[in-house]
Amino acid sequence: MESMRGLRSWLVLAIGVVASAPAWSLEPDALFAKVEPSVWTVMASDAQGRGQMQGSAVVVGPGRLVTNCHVLARMTRIQVTKANVSYGARLEFPDPENDLCQLRVDNFQAPAVELAASEALRVGARVYAIGTPQGLETTLSDGLLSGLRRNDAGQLMFVQTTAPISPGSSGGGLFDAEGRLVGITSFTRRESQNINLAVPAYRITELPERGRELLARRVASPSPAEAAPGTAAVAAPLTAQRRAGDWFEYVITDALTKQKTPVNLKVDRVEGNRVVFNGGTRVEDLHGKLLEATSQALVELDMVTPPGGWAPDGQVMSGVRQINFTTSWQSQPANYDLRAVASPEQPLRVGDVEYSAVRIDLRGWHGRLFGNFITNVPYRATVWYAPALKRVVRFTVEFRTTAVAASASQTNETLELVRAGRS
Repeated sequence: MESMRGLRSWLVLAIGVVASAPAWSLEPDALFAKVEPSVWTVMASDAQGRGQMQGSAVVVGPGRLVTNCHVLARMTRIQVTKANVSYGARLEFPDPENDLCQLRVDNFQAPAVELAASEALRVGARVYAIGTPQGLETTLSDGLLSGLRRNDAGQLMFVQTTAPISPGSSGGGLFDAEGRLVGITSFTRRESQNINLAVPAYRITELPERGRELLARRVASPSPAEAAPGTAAVAAPLTAQRRAGDWFEYVITDALTKQKTPVNLKVDRVEGNRVVFNGGTRVEDLHGKLLEATSQALVELDMVTPPGGWAPDGQVMSGVRQINFTTSWQSQPANYDLRAVASPEQPLRVGDVEYSAVRIDLRGWHGRLFGNFITNVPYRATVWYAPALKRVVRFTVEFRTTAVAASASQTNETLELVRAGRS
């Protein structure tokens, strides 16, 4: 009898230990199978189906998905897709302050994910990102939870990870090893190495309340400057003179993957010859020449712009000239040896807008650090500069290096100013 009591006591103790033990981590293939049905691709465009943007979204409830608001910026038509299945979606709750937007989809049966508790997150834990990077649907990548970024009040603002996040991943899911949602993948620091950030999952629970409050404020006092993602923007036309509230929406299109990446610039203030954008992260002169930047917003255009800009001393480049200069980004050197041929002003249509623009063709050589080697490669680019707007309105660039197999690289992209206005 005593032995039976001992056995029962041992079983009770063993069951208690098992019940209190943490759940087993899933193997990557099992984790993918568990959460992949809950991660979808988002396609957003304007009312005419133009300017299409692509991102990712995560199912968080019956007929509800969450994505990043910047995926929907100034777009009115939204679809969520997976394989050959597509559903129309509409914006339900916007929270642009946290870059989270909730979508509603009718007759949608995909399973919702489980949210991870923010207090359980630990730096060094294994995490997995699932999204649609560069248009490659439901791609799995892994890494570590590399940081928990808090504000001065101690509130968790971002989850930092080494799991890769590329254009198209925005709005996808970052999951822990048990398949619980840690955060919504938002962006990567382009100028840094492997610093990727996600909005923590607990923000999703606050989204409906914050969204209702924001929509109520907009109904009471509509403002073009606060146009909600997924709604058409209304703004006054621009002039060449920059003012606070001027905004420019560019789209970078990768010709190889067809991936489109939006770049939004908004003027905070004008200080003499200095035009300050996006909270001071970008400063230009009055002719669009980059003076300072902590983020390389326009990517290749910022790199190839010569020291005098495209309108040195206020005079747009003309004729034929040789351009030779060296620049750098985050201590990475780049040199250009180019022949620039400028054509007279000519009409150029970008989207619904026709500009009068000077075309500047650039041909020559370009040297940059590719992998671990500085390689000189042929370089071809064309700049269209609109004097009346004092900005580049279109830019195409193409170059490729295969000098070292391990660091082969190819760039073929177009940058276009798709919308601009004054709020």
